Parts: sequence; structure tokens; C-alpha cells
Amino acid sequence: MTEKSDFNSKESDTVNQTEDAVMKVMMEFFTEEMLPLFGITQKAIAFIPTEDVHIELMKGYQDFNLEMEDGSIAHFEFQSTNGGVKDLRRFKAYEGNLNYKLQKPVTTYVLFSGKIKCPMTQITEGINSYRIKPIIMRERDADLLLAKLQAKVSKNIPLTRRDLSELPMLPIFGGESSQLERIQAAFEITTEADQIPQEDIEKIEAAIYAMATKFLNHNELEQIKGGVKMTYLGQLLVEDGRKEGREEGRKEGRKEEQKNTERERLRADKAEQELQELKKRFGLE
Repeated sequence: MTEKSDFNSKESDTVNQTEDAVMKVMMEFFTEEMLPLFGITQKAIAFIPTEDVHIELMKGYQDFNLEMEDGSIAHFEFQSTNGGVKDLRRFKAYEGNLNYKLQKPVTTYVLFSGKIKCPMTQITEGINSYRIKPIIMRERDADLLLAKLQAKVSKNIPLTRRDLSELPMLPIFGGESSQLERIQAAFEITTEADQIPQEDIEKIEAAIYAMATKFLNHNELEQIKGGVKMTYLGQLLVEDGRKEGREEGRKEGRKEEQKNTERERLRADKAEQELQELKKRFGLE
């Protein structure tokens, strides 16, 4: 029982780490598109380092920091588990250090994924109160988003970066559709985004695929292979496979060439030896 529990815990940690990693990637490359999705109307003007060393004794890693146009700092944390008071104390420490170091007001936004619906958002200790601004991902409906994007595609309305920026997060949204249906639909939609830079689409597809590997089982992953082949990501994977095949072919070719060269050398040596023996026999030296 213990071994199974440990395995489930490790598997859950991996899924959580994947969600956090995907969220960081999406924020890094699609900040302008994602902030309005979280109800943030201001524009970000700069990234703020996320590593903070305090008195050289404690190192804290924040998930994401942005400097906003009004001079304040928007600090983001991505949470797949609900740590309650302990997490709030950690966020408070991050926020306090940022505020002291940069001398600017800080607001902490926490994006809760997984099955979290009602997280603790405020604590009062002593005479001080601290609170965060929660963003509950399950409150967003994956089915409504997909229906909206599919309607745009059917009406030949060009898709935008903002439209696609939510696709990797479909597995952590609410809704009735299965994870497989969401991911299949997400890949299908990316193939219709012909007015978005290929580099952006590749990043989105890679993020979708990362989530797929954590939320789908082996049989389900096999089912989405056909759809992935039609995407930019699929084309890149195929090309990578071809390159590896060509390189392997070249290696095999070089090996065969070396073998042939060695065989020719041995034959030449044998022929030279036989020639020398004939010369000796007939006194031709």
C-alpha cells in the first residue's frame, strides 16, 4: 500500500510540475494575450527576475513577475495543490521581499488548477492581514472555449494569438468533455491558424503536447498521433526523425565504406605478397 501511495504521489507531483511549467512558458511568450484573460487590464512593460536570495540563507523561487505600466509589480504563482496557510505565508514572504527590494507595490495573483475550487485566499496574523487574488482555472469552461473557436474557424474568421493562448490550459479548465476530446480539438484548431507566426504555433502545440503526455493514458496518446502529424509540431518531429534516419544512414554508409576499404586493403596486401613470392620463385628480383 505504501509503495502504491508513493507512486501516486510522485505521479501527481510530475503532473503538477508539468502544469506549472506549461503556465510559465505560456506567460513568457504570450503575456500580452493572457493578462486580459485573468482580468488584468494593464500592460506589462518588463520581466522581473524570479530568483531572490534573502540574507544569503534562504533562496526563494517565484513563478513569474511582471512590471506593470503603472510601476507596480504583478507577481504570479501557479498552484496545482492547495497548501492553505503555509502557501499564503510563502507568498507573503515573496511579496514582502519584492516590495522591499524594488520599493514598489506588489500584487500576488495565484492561478489554481487541478480540482481546486475554494482555496484559502487571506490570512490574519497578529494585527496584519494578507490576501492574494485567486484565479480559479476550473471556473473556465473548456467546452465553451472550443465551441467559440470552432465557430470562428467555420466562419473563416482568422484566429488570433489570444485565441490560441488558452488551448494548452484546456485540460485544467472545467467542462463536460473528456481530456482526449479537448486535446484532439486543440490540435485541430492550431492547424487552422494560418495567420499566426509558425514559431508561436510551434510553442503552443508543444505546450499542448506536454499537457497531453500527463493527462492522457497510452491508448489515448496513440489516438491523437494522427492529429499531431498534421500540425507544425508533427512536421518538426517527422523531420527530426528523417534527419536522425539520414544521419544513421550516413553512419552506416561510413561503416560500410570503411569495411569495403579494409577489404580492398587486405586484398591488395595479399596480391602484393603473392607477387613477391612469384618474383622470388622465378628469380625476377
